Amino acid sequence: MGGPGELHDNDNSNDDSGDDALAARCGAMTADQRRHTALLALWRLRAPLLALGTDPGWGIHRTAVERVFEAMLSAPGAEAWAEATAGLAPFLADPPEGEPAGTVAEVQLEVLAEVAAWRPSGDPGPEATERIVRLPRDLSRSLDQATGESLWDHPARRAHAWYLAAPPTGGTGYHTARNLSVETACHDLVATLPPGEPLPGTPSGEEALALCEAFSAELAATLAWHENLGR
Repeated sequence: MGGPGELHDNDNSNDDSGDDALAARCGAMTADQRRHTALLALWRLRAPLLALGTDPGWGIHRTAVERVFEAMLSAPGAEAWAEATAGLAPFLADPPEGEPAGTVAEVQLEVLAEVAAWRPSGDPGPEATERIVRLPRDLSRSLDQATGESLWDHPARRAHAWYLAAPPTGGTGYHTARNLSVETACHDLVATLPPGEPLPGTPSGEEALALCEAFSAELAATLAWHENLGR
């Protein structure tokens, strides 16, 4: 992500964006693993769309977003995918121009851009997978910077400090540490899935989705706090 506007931090020292670690990992995955990995990364960004609401001018209803994400889990055929994305079609055909009205809107637009580029089946490829995985990484790092620089205490700062006090997360921002923990857990869980198995209906897949869902809610909560108070 080019960075959620005013949240963006150009310091990449707290992740591996300066080396080939993530690219190598994505390149070594099977097509199924890349698809699952990219989808789980988007799942970590799902709550900002569902919980925070979109600009009324975009004409997107919450149920349309839910329907698209559910369809992404099932790898539908072209006709079923077109039906699932029908609620987003007017927005995707004519996305808003100009600067987004706030950080939340900018994050939402970047997620919707990836949804628009999503294909209902097949291999997303190493480059697209890496790009999508970096979205929650970049947002997490940016939120850490925003909470650290805010004049107001984040409501969960004590819990965040407690989490960071346990190794090996010391010295890393809370959201960055949590995201990388979830990302790593998902990588391990996806590796256990038999070829061709979807995420839903499998113990490993369900666990990975639950981890991403929980962290997504945390990102949405911090985004809402930053938009309304924390800047």
